[in-house]
Amino acid sequence: MHVPENTTATRIWFSTALAVTMLLGAMIMAAPTSVSVQDVKSYTINRASGAITIDGKLDDAAWKNAPEATLTETNTGKPVPLRSTVKLLWDDTYLYVGYYCEDPDAWATIEKFDGALWDEEVVEIFIDPGGKGITYYELEVSPINNAVDLFVLNQGKAFQGRISGWFDWSFKDLKRAVYVDGDGKKEGTKDKFWTVELAIPFDEMWLAETRPPQDGDMWRINCYRIERGDSKKKDDDWYAAFNPTKRPSFHTPWEFGKFTFKK
Repeated sequence: MHVPENTTATRIWFSTALAVTMLLGAMIMAAPTSVSVQDVKSYTINRASGAITIDGKLDDAAWKNAPEATLTETNTGKPVPLRSTVKLLWDDTYLYVGYYCEDPDAWATIEKFDGALWDEEVVEIFIDPGGKGITYYELEVSPINNAVDLFVLNQGKAFQGRISGWFDWSFKDLKRAVYVDGDGKKEGTKDKFWTVELAIPFDEMWLAETRPPQDGDMWRINCYRIERGDSKKKDDDWYAAFNPTKRPSFHTPWEFGKFTFKK
């Protein structure tokens, strides 16, 4: 982040940064040790048994040891029209995430990094290592392998999950790749599916008490998919989640799933 050279501007910049830091610290300290974990789904993140090449294909032998979880309709938990799954693994350096999205017409047009990818087809993961429900990481990837990542402040269930996203924050050492059986970019072309492979660096997830996680550590995480049908329509869009959010928003950290690391 650029710091102004002008002395007055510098004082203002540092004062603002200090105020934000103090406010964030107060929010975290005042938060409960964790948000409720009742009635949410659980997932065991197994340790990767071998190397994973981030090429989007999910064909490394290590993925065979990762349980496959089916994403369901965001509000209700009912099945969605197209197969949508996610699986996770970990080692000392990365959290690995693999998505499979059945899709007869995968498309995306936004090429700007940190653009509004949620307006098109995308997969997303929200990660709250501390489980406090106030701060977490958001990462999204589209069929053309564009991404948006940000650090989120959430006001919690009592305030309807109102959020503020810090887009200047980014995963510097993130690895990502997408494979599309088809075109994946142009709407109206015939496709079969697209898969996403992520390696998210533990060293950059400062909210975690231990990095890398220890055997038995539990993080609050939710995984999502947004499927867009005909871009000229809105009634054929649908949204899927690992654990249902029970409302038309992904920013419900009290509904994030329980993901436990296992060696």
